[in-house]
Amino acid sequence: MFGPLPIPDSTMHEGASDEFPHNVTFRTADWVNTEIPENASKYDVVIAFSVSKWIHLNEGDEGIRRFFRKVHNVLEPGGTFVLEPQEWDTYAKAKRMDPKLKENAKHLELRPDDFENILRDIGFGPAINLGSPGEGGKLLIFALLEHI
Repeated sequence: MFGPLPIPDSTMHEGASDEFPHNVTFRTADWVNTEIPENASKYDVVIAFSVSKWIHLNEGDEGIRRFFRKVHNVLEPGGTFVLEPQEWDTYAKAKRMDPKLKENAKHLELRPDDFENILRDIGFGPAINLGSPGEGGKLLIFALLEHI
C-alpha cells in the first residue's frame, strides 16, 4: 500500500530509531506465561491475529483470561487491542492434532463469543467489528477505557 519498506540495518539495536519500520520488533515467546522486558514500557497497540484459539486450547479458560488481563496491563491508557478470535467450530479440527489439546478442550467452558464480555469486564470498551479478515471469523478492535 505504501510501497516497499527499507530493510532495517542489522546493526540497529533498541532505541536506534522511533520511526517505522525501525520501531517495530518481533519476538518469539510464550507471552502469556513469560515476562517480557519490553512490556514495562507499555504499548499503544496489541494485535492478536489467529492466536486466541491456540492460547485457549493450550492454557484453558484461565489461560485466555490471563492473556486478556496481560493485554490490558501492557497497554497505554487509551491503547487499542485488535483481536481476531477464531470461531468455536474451528477448535474441533485443532484439537484433533494433539492429544493434550483434545483433553484440554473437554474442560473449556468459555467460547469465543464470550470474549467480548470478558474484555469489557477487564476494562475495555465495546468491540468495533471490522468484519472478516479472511476465512470466516471476525476482526474486533477494543479500546482500553481505563486501568482498573
